[in-house]
Amino acid sequence: VIALLLFTAFVAMALVATLDLLHVPAHPVFYGEIAFFATITYVLLTWQEAALVTDPKGFVRRFMTGLVVKMLVSLMLVLVIAFLAPRPQAIALVLGFALLYLAYLVFSVARLMMRSKRPA
Repeated sequence: VIALLLFTAFVAMALVATLDLLHVPAHPVFYGEIAFFATITYVLLTWQEAALVTDPKGFVRRFMTGLVVKMLVSLMLVLVIAFLAPRPQAIALVLGFALLYLAYLVFSVARLMMRSKRPA
């Protein structure tokens, strides 16, 4: 939990700094995107790590299922953002969403790889 909170704080600061650097107004949807990724990452990591110790094969299934679920839910949300947001804001929101998706994906995979090497 602490690692995820620290990562989320870092990502939020990086996003705000990047938006400021690019002179893009910090729309509240950006913070919703961060909250979405922090929440879904926490839920999936908790679910996946529960199987890490007890059932290694189940862990692999949960890992792959988590990737698919995160990707499909993210795809649906990015389509909603793209169609509902005004055109100039939609581009920034979709790009921010994509970068957040990649950042949280790397965090999740790195965390699970480290945990799988030394389950506890």
